[in-house]
Amino acid sequence: LKTMNGQFEFFDVDSMDTMASVEHFMATDVEWDPTGRYVTTAVTSVHQMENGYHMWTFNGKLLYKYGKDRFFQFLWRPRGKGLLSAEQEAEIEKNIKKYSKRFEEIDEQIRSQQEGNLASEKKAVAEKWKVWLAAKKAARETPAYKNKLNELLGDQANSESKVVETKVKVEDIISINEEPL
Repeated sequence: LKTMNGQFEFFDVDSMDTMASVEHFMATDVEWDPTGRYVTTAVTSVHQMENGYHMWTFNGKLLYKYGKDRFFQFLWRPRGKGLLSAEQEAEIEKNIKKYSKRFEEIDEQIRSQQEGNLASEKKAVAEKWKVWLAAKKAARETPAYKNKLNELLGDQANSESKVVETKVKVEDIISINEEPL
């Protein structure tokens, strides 16, 4: 790592493609987690500055940066033994499609229930709005409201012919994308 100066390349060996090229300046250590899904690059206290670690996904996306003075070592917690026997694990691997289908059905039920709850909440809010609006319209038709309006506006309260209503259409351009032909 000393000659690389913190340059890292995440490479897909199946398709022979570079997924990402990243840099962690002065990195001294690289540690993969036990699952192979995450990797850390670290600058240990060998250097006097920028000590700490960066955590990356397997394809080179930076997830987390942590800086600490006098950082000595990064180690992943060892992965414990599973609670299932080898026969149980083999049975699960053999029937994984059956299990996946069952859990996907449960997930779909939860999703549809959540969508139904959201729809009923929207319907309740709309109904509440309609009730409020009807109450306000009814209040405008009461004699007390009309008397108060006449008191405040005088002759103007009954002269609806002087009111001019216009509709204005406004268009806002949010963005323009030009694509070459």
